[in-house]
Amino acid sequence: MTSAHCWQVSCIDELYNYWLADYVSPTIAADIDYIMALKSPVTDKTYKEARADVESAGGKVTYEFHAAFKAVLVSLPSEHVSTLSSKPYVEFMEEDKSVHIA
Repeated sequence: MTSAHCWQVSCIDELYNYWLADYVSPTIAADIDYIMALKSPVTDKTYKEARADVESAGGKVTYEFHAAFKAVLVSLPSEHVSTLSSKPYVEFMEEDKSVHIA
């Protein structure tokens, strides 16, 4: 390989890396929405505890269900789901998805 060729390859690599730096960024994990169903009996204290635990895990409670279905809709990083689902007040946690009836 000639020195001119090495210089061209080096320049191309440098330009390519420069271009990538402008247009490609590291992947940032997006929060995912989950339904956190709560075990009976559910009180205001249960909702407050759930909210505090979700927020300490870096998530947020986006909705509280108080009628027939006792649950909270949460948005949080997926790596915290197993920790939160093992809380004594949690019946189950499931990713919130659209449901379609055929």
